Amino acid sequence: METEKIAQVDPSSTSIDSLLNDEEDQQNGVGLLESSQLTETTSSSIVTEPTNASLTPFQTKFIIVLLVICNFMIANGVSLQGPFYPKEAENKGATPIIYSSIFAIYELVMLITSFIFGNLVECYRPNLMSGIGLTITGVSTTIFGLMTYLHSHLYFIVSSFTLRIIESLGATAFATSSYSFISVCFPDRTATMFAMMETFFGLGVITGPVLGGFLYDLGGFFVPFASTGSVMTICGLIMISRPVGSLFAHGKQIGERQTTVKNDGSTSRKNLSNDVPDFDDLLVPINEPLEENETETLEKITLGLFLSSPIVLIDSFIIITAITLMGFNSATLEPFLRHENITSNTLCTSLAFVAIGASYAFTAILWGKACDRYPENLLYFAIVGSIMTTIGLVLIGPLPFLYESIKPNLWIVMGCMVLFGIGTAAKQVAGYTHALNYTIQRRKFPPNQQTYGYISGMFFSCLSFGGFVGPIIGGLLVENWNYQYATLAMMIIELLVLLVLIVLLTCCATFRLQNNLRS
Repeated sequence: METEKIAQVDPSSTSIDSLLNDEEDQQNGVGLLESSQLTETTSSSIVTEPTNASLTPFQTKFIIVLLVICNFMIANGVSLQGPFYPKEAENKGATPIIYSSIFAIYELVMLITSFIFGNLVECYRPNLMSGIGLTITGVSTTIFGLMTYLHSHLYFIVSSFTLRIIESLGATAFATSSYSFISVCFPDRTATMFAMMETFFGLGVITGPVLGGFLYDLGGFFVPFASTGSVMTICGLIMISRPVGSLFAHGKQIGERQTTVKNDGSTSRKNLSNDVPDFDDLLVPINEPLEENETETLEKITLGLFLSSPIVLIDSFIIITAITLMGFNSATLEPFLRHENITSNTLCTSLAFVAIGASYAFTAILWGKACDRYPENLLYFAIVGSIMTTIGLVLIGPLPFLYESIKPNLWIVMGCMVLFGIGTAAKQVAGYTHALNYTIQRRKFPPNQQTYGYISGMFFSCLSFGGFVGPIIGGLLVENWNYQYATLAMMIIELLVLLVLIVLLTCCATFRLQNNLRS
């Protein structure tokens, strides 16, 4: 009888309530109930309880494609107005300093708000801040195209500043949230993902002016902004949608589980090397949490504590100088080519700018893969980038004492642009990855989205600061001296970067050698 009774209990056809009412099978029934509830909860809302399964190849590709497309559109929207907005602004009565300030306010707002948004990323679902930021940017970009219908000089300027500020706020929210998310979701290939995002951002910067100029000729001032803004808005709404939110939350939890893989419960990152020198400990002894108080210390992590590390400040300095050079170049290259009679052709001048953007975009992903594969060599990668940048600064002017020996021509300029692009990509990717790895491995910051938000906030603050001061430095140097002496000043800054990197690398190697001799 008992055998017949058990045989009648078919889990596929019998309800869980009947199993619970059967005292003989109560334990089995409870187990099935818990399993069913877990499966049902997971299926209905990955946000509340993601499964332990890894992301499928399709899910991984979807996340990557969505983020790089959004990043591409952000860059496209930033740069598309370059070929035609100054002309439109002058027709409305704006002076060059005014419309230059309208461009610069974007970087200034990003500089001020990057750390604010970086501090907020942990408070919201991974997709929410990115989606809302992208939607705000898309809507404000579309409305920006309506500025052409404002005939009042004052209304045009005030509205342009206001919309540019709103656009920057949305872009900053998207950027800090998305960059911190990829660090959580892909802990074993953060540098590669970061470089991929930068690659598509570079492609957006390259294609933005070309697409903007084409659409402007095709349909006037409104069409470029409306087209780009509409695509950004659609991408933002897709990002906010519930399925994408569930997928992002699932990816975040999987990434966090991959980060904490040690059996003893301590934190590690898969892409970190055990060869990171202990010399870093000497630089920030007050920031290194004590072993017995580590849990208590991690609970008190603040932005001030994150920025108090000399290593993080050095990484920030590397990133700032890389972008400062790009800004310097954007403000001084065209007048240099024209005044030196190298070329006055607009197409040739545009190709020089494309050369630096393309070399940056296409090599950033290679530097990212190298940083992921050889994380112990990050300082070497930054040194290589600094050397390439220095060589470019020596030759492009050339320097005053070489002017009689080397006459600048278009081919030399194009070659130097390529060196600038490759060197800038190396310094940025290595600097970001080094700050990330050092903060989590050496300083024991928790590998959560708050920490990644601080790091991405640092990165975009550095980008904004460099992008803001670069054109100003370039304009002041060229106005008071000439291009050759301006590049000499930039080369001195680059040599300082190179010296800091070499000293840090030497000290790390010396300290590691002393430790090996003691052991």
